[in-house]
Amino acid sequence: MALRFLMAGLLGGICYLDRTAAFQVMLHRPLIAGSIAGALFGNFAAGAVAGAVIELLYIARLPVGASIPPDDTGAAIFAGAGAATAVPAGAPIDYAVVTALLLLSVLCAEAGKVADRFVRRINCRIAQVTIAAVDRGDIAAVDHGLLAGVTLFGAVGVALAVGFSGLGVLAGRWLPGMFTTGERTGFAQLFPLLPLLGAASVLSCSRSERSAVFFYIAMAIAFGVSLAWNWGLR
Repeated sequence: MALRFLMAGLLGGICYLDRTAAFQVMLHRPLIAGSIAGALFGNFAAGAVAGAVIELLYIARLPVGASIPPDDTGAAIFAGAGAATAVPAGAPIDYAVVTALLLLSVLCAEAGKVADRFVRRINCRIAQVTIAAVDRGDIAAVDHGLLAGVTLFGAVGVALAVGFSGLGVLAGRWLPGMFTTGERTGFAQLFPLLPLLGAASVLSCSRSERSAVFFYIAMAIAFGVSLAWNWGLR
């Protein structure tokens, strides 16, 4: 287990750098982060399901410019690790547990947003110190400032990933035993509604009114198929 958390920390360091500070090759997206977290904790498919839904929910919230969106990367790591812990590899995905994890992941997303705001505030201070050093003739301060900023993003990312994955593992072990039969059925039936919320987020980015009709038809079909699958009509 210690090795898994070590790998989760490495994943977090890379993903959080990829969000804004470096790379920016979309490794931080929830579908990727959730899938890898799921694989690290024993069930790639469960992590991918959780990551895919979170991807839809936050796809319109991007860290562009001064905008600080909710931490969808941390939410995906939490939900992916939790879903993989709750469902042994090869077993059917427990959609009731996945739904509960997705709802709890909102708290992780907001906590990560607070951490992101803190890191940016510190980086502003680093930039001020660097500018003052350059004014004194210390040109090497530019390299030192950049290194300090990147290191801070990476270190906080490692800490967040370890913390979120740890919480996910605890939730994945705790949640399956908390549901009554009725509650399990209710949460499982709630799962298909979550991608619809994500679909609404995607539609909010659309500038074409003509595409809305086809979009809603496609999502209605997807919802019907998901609901039928969830009820065991397969």
